[in-house]
Amino acid sequence: MAKDINILVLEEDSESQNAIQMMMDGEGWKVKMLSDTDAAMQELAQGSWALVVATLTLADLASPLFQILKELAQAPPVEEGKSRVRVLFIVTPGDAPTAIPALEESRLPYAMKPYQFNEFMEKVNDLLLQARFVTKTARERGFAYEQRASEAKGKKGKGAGAGNSMFASRDEYYYTEEELAEYEREQEEQRKKKKLTDRPL
Repeated sequence: MAKDINILVLEEDSESQNAIQMMMDGEGWKVKMLSDTDAAMQELAQGSWALVVATLTLADLASPLFQILKELAQAPPVEEGKSRVRVLFIVTPGDAPTAIPALEESRLPYAMKPYQFNEFMEKVNDLLLQARFVTKTARERGFAYEQRASEAKGKKGKGAGAGNSMFASRDEYYYTEEELAEYEREQEEQRKKKKLTDRPL
């Protein structure tokens, strides 16, 4: 691969750290874990990162750290021929009702806890693809993801597999299919209303 892929993970929960580390290790990416906001600010100022994965339990919506990450996330993925750091926010079920609308309004990428292996890796890969750190879509590499997901679920202990609550199957998502469908209907209605209000007189 032409570029080194260095990933900064801002997460204070050790189980979550293990889950993310397991997923990233399979790609050969270099991962640094931090659980302190001051250290995170220093790394963002000094380090050279392809991606920052930040949980909102550390970078809450009102914090200076979140504002910095938001600016990074909204910057062009490639500027003057150089790749820019991408950001993926992690949302817990408890934060979802307030965090998701705020993130979506600002068009900020996010993933939910507990992690669904393929969904998480697709989002990570797509962000790296935007900044040209990788050259293949997650869909093109889907078999490898599926294989590692199966291996992870089969392992016992060491923070991986069925014993790790950070990994979820699709039926363990925070939202049920009915709730997701209702949410999508509401979003569509809001988009239609916005189009009507934005229409020039």
